[in-house]
Amino acid sequence: MHLYRKIAVVLFCMVTTQIANAKWDVERDVTTNGKEDFVYYYKVNEQGQKLVLDKYIKRMIFIQKDHFYKRSISQIKIDGVALEVMSDAFSHYPEQTAITFENKDEVLKRLFLAKKIEVYVRYGREQGLSVFQIK
Repeated sequence: MHLYRKIAVVLFCMVTTQIANAKWDVERDVTTNGKEDFVYYYKVNEQGQKLVLDKYIKRMIFIQKDHFYKRSISQIKIDGVALEVMSDAFSHYPEQTAITFENKDEVLKRLFLAKKIEVYVRYGREQGLSVFQIK
């Protein structure tokens, strides 16, 4: 019985990975010493904004090349379901904002399977909405 559980988990992971590969674009990054190869999944919307899933640190990265480097993200919607998040800007890469979640594993699964992700971005007092369609 224990073997069947392991097989079921392996099959589930394979199906989930295939779904993620089909929906998200893939980007590979090799470490400076060349020993490790990291795979990141990303989507770019019509405005040129990029959303990257970092499964290693279990976060999402919002990238927008603009002159508004001071941005915060307090909410995202995954297929219409609102989710409170925390954000933190990278000091060396001001166009990037890290988005973290409380229940990281569950949220990453939902993100991999999502069809539409809405990111609510605040620039000072102004608020904007970035929409990512995942097909």
